[in-house]
Amino acid sequence: MKIEEIRKKKGVTKTHIAKKCGRSVSWYCGIATGRRKPNVDSIRMIAEALDVDVRIFFDQQLSETLNNAKNEQAASSA
Repeated sequence: MKIEEIRKKKGVTKTHIAKKCGRSVSWYCGIATGRRKPNVDSIRMIAEALDVDVRIFFDQQLSETLNNAKNEQAASSA
């Protein structure tokens, strides 16, 4: 999962993230392993704990889709 990849690259512990979010380590582990579905606030808190932009957690394909839609809209407006 992307959250874990980022956490490991930054050298941040699961405990650090959980404490920064005011939650338990098991809460974070549930999200990191996909057993628990995070809500928007949880994603925002984890992003802040990792000091990253929240958009980094979302699939690259979503970004590409949005960029393509913007490009198509710009082309049709011109």
